[in-house]
Formats: sequence, C-alpha cells, structure tokens
Amino acid sequence: AGAGPNGLMLACELSLAGVRPIVLERLPEPRRENRANGLVGQVVRMLDRRGLYQPLAEKSEPPQPLPAFFFGAVPMDLRVLDDNPFYLLPVPQTRIERVLAERAAELGVEVRRGHELTGLSQHADTVTVEVTGPDGRYEIGSRYVVGADGAHSTTRKLAGIGFPGAASDDIVCRIAEVAVPEKFVDPATGGLHLPGYGYISPMYHRTERGVFAYARLPSRTDMVFTLEWTTGAIDTDAPLTLEELHDSIHRVMGADLPLRPPD
Repeated sequence: AGAGPNGLMLACELSLAGVRPIVLERLPEPRRENRANGLVGQVVRMLDRRGLYQPLAEKSEPPQPLPAFFFGAVPMDLRVLDDNPFYLLPVPQTRIERVLAERAAELGVEVRRGHELTGLSQHADTVTVEVTGPDGRYEIGSRYVVGADGAHSTTRKLAGIGFPGAASDDIVCRIAEVAVPEKFVDPATGGLHLPGYGYISPMYHRTERGVFAYARLPSRTDMVFTLEWTTGAIDTDAPLTLEELHDSIHRVMGADLPLRPPD
C-alpha cells in the first residue's frame, strides 16, 4: 500500500527475490510537488548496489561520503572516521519516484493507481485486502500486506497498531522553496551572504532564537527553513506565506532576507 519511494523500492526488491507484488496507490497520478529533496545515509549505497544511483544523481561517478554534516544544527567533522558511513544524494522526490517507477515497470511490478486500501482482515496464513478503485470495491487475497502509506498510514490503523506518544507544539518549523537575490548567494560554496548578519554556510545555522537553513536545490530553486522555540499562537490551518517566513527569518537571524516565489 503506497507508491512512494519506500513502496516502489520494496516492490523492486521483492521482484528481484522472485515475489510478485501488487502496489496499491490511492492517487491517480504522481504528485507534482516535492515532499522531500534528497536521501541521507546508507540508502544511497543501497541504491548504488542496485544500479539506481547514477540515473538518480545524473552522474557516472560512484557516491562519495560527505566530509562534514550537521546534527541538531551542530557541525560534525566526518573526516576523522576510518570508514565514513555518511552519504547524501540531493535529488527531488518527484525524480526518485519516477526512476523507481520505471525500474518497477522493468521488473514487471503491477502498480494500480487510483486504487486505495480501505480494509483488511487477517487469517491464519493470509490477509484479505479490501480495495476501492475507479470501478468500485474489490478484494485481494495475499500472503502479506505492507503499509508504505505514510505517517498517517491507513494500513497501520486497520491493523490495530498503535502510535503512542505526544506531539509538542512549542516548536514551529517553516520551510519553503523560494527565490532569494542571486547577489546574496556565494557561487563557490553555495552559502548565503545575509546583509546585516554575515556569511552563512549551506545547511543549518543555529542562534539563540532558533535555527535557520539555506540550500540551493538541484532544481535551482532555494530552500529556506526556520525553526523557532516559541512563537506564540499559530494558526496551523492557514497556508504559509512569504511574509510569515520573512518575519520568522528576521526573528531568528536578526536580519532581513528578501524572498520571492520560485520561477
């Protein structure tokens, strides 16, 4: 259940093992907006072993570990490790899903778009899945069902698997793809020269008032991110605006960054 990166990759792996999966996806067409902008960690090496790194990265060289990264906005020097396990693949999720869908098709995976898992019942050795599709409801009998349908997984809920814990509402994160003035971007490092503050290296930058991050994406748009510890009452149902993001940057950094919609 779910034709995102996890569902498609698992379907490919099952096919290589001789299992014939069916992928159910409630959306009739792939999303056009990006829900993520890259992959981090050992998954990059896994994709390379499957011959998928080159078409995703659009380069012929094998992946190389990063010499440095950030954790909690704290810089980490990874060059001291004998076997650095930290890899990064900056690629839009839309391309990840497209490449994985093409690979799944090559392996004969059946992906049913517009077909949503709406019920399931467990038996001794099988599971019956109820599906709602364009032509109505039907059932599939299978050995297993895998939920790759996101944070609000229907599969998890139907299986009765709990999601214990509590969310915190005293931290607010804002993130958007925008365009910043080109004269502020350092072409050599990809960092940002913020007037009134100074140079900011790519990725995360922490102040006493929160966290700011900037990155130039492969699509040539700019990703801007803020995280604030406390900001008062927030209408989480209202759409994020450029003005709201601009004001958040000013609170975190004490400086103004002009923003406009991306091209």
